[in-house]
Amino acid sequence: MTISASNIEIQSVHRIPKSVSEDFIKDAILIAYNESRRVYDFDVSVNVRIVGIDEGTEINKEFKQKDAPTNVLAFVGDPDKENDLGIDAPSLGDIVVCYPVVEKESDELKKRVEYHFVNMIIHGFLHLMGYDHQDDQQEHEMNELTNKVLRSMMS
Repeated sequence: MTISASNIEIQSVHRIPKSVSEDFIKDAILIAYNESRRVYDFDVSVNVRIVGIDEGTEINKEFKQKDAPTNVLAFVGDPDKENDLGIDAPSLGDIVVCYPVVEKESDELKKRVEYHFVNMIIHGFLHLMGYDHQDDQQEHEMNELTNKVLRSMMS
């Protein structure tokens, strides 16, 4: 069992360039899932929401107590519990990307916005898969996996 493109819900309430298509986002998630080595024995789903400054600030303030938007937030679901309840394709969780923050950061980092955006999608998704960066070892593992996915995406 796995995650499929049809189980990835994308809501874009902020304008994004055509180069950041739904297929581009879904490909990043599918590759990250396959490379993560953490699989489920049932179908899973994920939600992605692309927001602007106002909603990004509101969400970050409500859930992280920070009165400013951030690039990406991940809200981890409980797919095992949902599966036990009989829910088809339980949710790994939600990824919220504040596009204007990603756009600004990409300018500052002198990176293509598509590259930085997909980096944030992968980063958020890996959090949903249980990866974190609370210590050097975890951060190294998460960065290595992110870079592996990015290489696949950009080749």
